[in-house]
Amino acid sequence: MARAKNTSRAEARKRSRAAQRAELAQNDLLDDELEDVSEDAQPAPRPRIFQMPNVLEDIRALPSIFRSRRLIWVPFLLVLIGFFLALVIYGIPEEFQQWVALYLQFFFVPQGLFTYFIAGFVAPRASYLVGGLLGLMSGAMYGIALVATLPADTDVVTRAEIASVAMSSPLTGAILGTFAGGFAAWYRNFLRGMQQSGQQRRADREARERAKRREQRQESRKVFKGRSS
Repeated sequence: MARAKNTSRAEARKRSRAAQRAELAQNDLLDDELEDVSEDAQPAPRPRIFQMPNVLEDIRALPSIFRSRRLIWVPFLLVLIGFFLALVIYGIPEEFQQWVALYLQFFFVPQGLFTYFIAGFVAPRASYLVGGLLGLMSGAMYGIALVATLPADTDVVTRAEIASVAMSSPLTGAILGTFAGGFAAWYRNFLRGMQQSGQQRRADREARERAKRREQRQESRKVFKGRSS
């Protein structure tokens, strides 16, 4: 009976050591798979915060941008709505005129930057050109609305001043739109770069933790082998 008991205990120890070896091997295999996945899923290279635009390439890409990116039409639609509101603002009830004026201030006048920022964010490239075109459109429509809504009894001097503002509005809008659209694209890339940096830091931290766990298992394996021998 004593010999049978010793044999059963030895068999139990062998099974226990075999199970521990299988568990360590499985953990190593899982870590290898995780490392392969993390290497395959590395975030894209961080875009440069600022780079000089290729104007000719951006001009060639404009038609495809407007065809493929439907959101790019939203700021242009906002300006068009503002143009019609500017033409009829004095026919709207007074309690709504202040809201219409607020809309025109933010989304129609050439100095309103919201539409340029929207265009710069949604444009996949050439944001400065899209902003410039939007500013040119906004300035031209603003000038037309200024002249069209002048009262009939406006004096000659005021008419001349309004006409001068109307003539310079397209240029003002184009300049502001170009810079505002470019800045919106820069800010978008900045936020994207920050997000990718955070993902890279998390991936590096997880890699360090896996390496630490692997070292701990290697130490445990050495101790296990020493006891087995």
